[in-house]
Amino acid sequence: MKLLNKLAAVAIAAIALFTACTEPAPTSYTVTGILPDSSLNGQTIYITQYDNRARIDTTIIEGNKFTFDGVADSASLCFIYVNRNTQAFILENGNIAIDLNENKVSGTTNNQIITEIAIYEDSVYQEIINTASEDTRKAIIDAGKAKFNEWFAQHNNNEVGYYLLRTEIFDNLFDTDEKIAIYEKCGSALAENNSVKSELKRATALKATAVGQHCVDFQGTDIDGNLVKLSDYVGKGNYVVIDMWASWCGPCKREIPNLAEIHNLYNDKGVTVLGVFVWDDVKNLKPTMEAEKVTWAQIIDSEKCATDLYGVNSIPAIMLIGPDGTILERGNSMRGENMKKTIEKHLQK
Repeated sequence: MKLLNKLAAVAIAAIALFTACTEPAPTSYTVTGILPDSSLNGQTIYITQYDNRARIDTTIIEGNKFTFDGVADSASLCFIYVNRNTQAFILENGNIAIDLNENKVSGTTNNQIITEIAIYEDSVYQEIINTASEDTRKAIIDAGKAKFNEWFAQHNNNEVGYYLLRTEIFDNLFDTDEKIAIYEKCGSALAENNSVKSELKRATALKATAVGQHCVDFQGTDIDGNLVKLSDYVGKGNYVVIDMWASWCGPCKREIPNLAEIHNLYNDKGVTVLGVFVWDDVKNLKPTMEAEKVTWAQIIDSEKCATDLYGVNSIPAIMLIGPDGTILERGNSMRGENMKKTIEKHLQK
């Protein structure tokens, strides 16, 4: 009898363990958050998907708190925007808690992981900021890359992987070739994400138009409506400063005095300034040129392809093209006071 009793007890324990391990997965979500004060009570907030900016849930802040309730057909990387604070999280069925004071998310396994990633990311940047040693900085960067790759190997086909691809670690620590290699490791589901496909396309364009590559031609219209191409200006034995800009862009306008100085000083010394008017209505070009005293030639990107070809996702985007059409400089070396110094450096070669 004692043996039978022991066997029965083992069986009961096994059944209990099996029942616990096979507890049904949650079929709905609850997302809660607490705010530090009552200043936002009554404000409407939204859960928004990162991939397509679709608003998929809404609620009102009451009593310094907010709660979203609903059903998620599948997990998706989302964010809420509250009081100028954007908090990313993975919306999935289960109980999710958002701490806007600490920028932390908890409750489900995936959200615990992205909080761990966010904390690590902050620590990496603090270490980089606080070191003056190039060797130490390189070691920190290499460690950051290794940790990213470790995480991505485990999550290359889910929303945690998508979150990793949106981190500052990925954006700033990896070069273009490394990014492309990581994108190519995405599983089939993540590779079909619209944002991932767009960023891979951009990385490929950046590689094709990196410093040292020959410029890629495109066409548009001039201020009088005539068809013109980039190749009408570059590869003619002169240096060309290309400025992709728009009338609504404040930083673009702040670069105009620097471009005007280049135009006035070097136009007769083999340097041509060329504007490329992007992401704007053509009717805004002439009045803006008059108001800002822009006198150099413009290509209106009427087919909206110049920024795509050069992997540009923010303006102004200014680059220097050499006499043979080779891209010599792009990025910070062609902004502000650096612009004149950079051009003088190349003219003295």
